[in-house]
Amino acid sequence: MMAVSINPFLIDNEIMNKNRDLDKVIRISIQAILLLLLSMYIISGFGITESRAIESITLGLLTKPVAFQVHNNLLLPFIIFLIMHIAYKPISKVIFKARK
Repeated sequence: MMAVSINPFLIDNEIMNKNRDLDKVIRISIQAILLLLLSMYIISGFGITESRAIESITLGLLTKPVAFQVHNNLLLPFIIFLIMHIAYKPISKVIFKARK
């Protein structure tokens, strides 16, 4: 019977690669959601100030009252994702370093 030796450094590299992939997926997800929220926040803001133009562009879907409600309801998620975007890098260094 032949003895099989496992190189522990290869296992560590596999774990590190999985951690990097997970880190990248989380970072890109936060960025994409923040971009979507920012776009919706800007469009709804224009819907409040330039209601006739936005109403005609959106074919009547985004009226002034709807734009005002959407704009007010997007503030908290926008702030939360902005904080997550800013704080993710330092937090991820601690989390993914602790997993080594």
